[in-house]
Amino acid sequence: MFLATLLLAANPVAKVPPPVTTAPRPITCSDDCISPVEAVTYASYPAPKAGIAGTFRMEVKAVGEQKGIYYLNSETDYRDRNCLTIAMPAAVIAELAEGEGLEAAEKRFKGRTIMVRGVAQRVKIAFFDDSGKPTDKYYYQVQIRIGQAAQLGPRVRQRGGVTYDGPASAQP
Repeated sequence: MFLATLLLAANPVAKVPPPVTTAPRPITCSDDCISPVEAVTYASYPAPKAGIAGTFRMEVKAVGEQKGIYYLNSETDYRDRNCLTIAMPAAVIAELAEGEGLEAAEKRFKGRTIMVRGVAQRVKIAFFDDSGKPTDKYYYQVQIRIGQAAQLGPRVRQRGGVTYDGPASAQP
């Protein structure tokens, strides 16, 4: 007992290293990324109750906006049955595109290959008549809805001679 007290008196406080803050894990893809056609196919199996989670890779062929939600589409026609759509609010697209509006989003994403982490789900899209009432016509679209810029990558930026992969807000 005396020896333990003596040891504690010699070194009364154990030093704890400071907490480590890390940047979001970069989104990477080898051969295990899910393509748009695979996403559309796999998401139809558990629909409408569930979707398929994973990392998806696609070329953005079209960009759209409706009621403050921006859409990045893997096909020029968003109604194409093989189209995978990334949906995100205006705040996320503004951060990723480093500007606001459809023009900034098109400039940043159209023609580029992106990767996104999320859940691809089949969504029923209804048609509306001139008075705003839904008709009996509809189609299905597979969407990945994201709420954070860190879900979408890669975003390679050069700052201070350091290449960083991630959204602008999470840069060191």
